[in-house]
Amino acid sequence: MAMMMDLVYFGYEWESDSRSLEQEYIKEVKEAFPDVQLKNSYDEIKGYRQSVYLDENRKEDYLVWALAFGWFNCSMTLTLLIRQDEEKALELIEKAKEKYPEKFTE
Repeated sequence: MAMMMDLVYFGYEWESDSRSLEQEYIKEVKEAFPDVQLKNSYDEIKGYRQSVYLDENRKEDYLVWALAFGWFNCSMTLTLLIRQDEEKALELIEKAKEKYPEKFTE
C-alpha cells in the first residue's frame, strides 16, 4: 500500500529555475521508481511541491536514492531526518555510497 514518503520543495514562481527543477525531479524519480505516485502539492505560499507516495517497504530505497542523486536539500523528510537523527542520516549516506558509488566521486 502506498504511503506518503516525502514532500519535495522546488521553489517559487518568481524563481527562474523552480519549475524546471520540479520537472527534472519528476523525470528522475519516475525512472528510479516506476511505481511512484506523485501529487502536485503547489501552494502559493510554499511554492512548487510534490507529494511522493511509495510502498512503505521502499522508504529506505527512496531516501538512499534521494541522497545519492542530490535531492536531499529539497526533501522535507531528509531535511528533518538529518536534523533529528544524525546516526540514521549517516547510515543512509553510507548505504547511498555503497549503492551509487559513482555519485560520490570527487
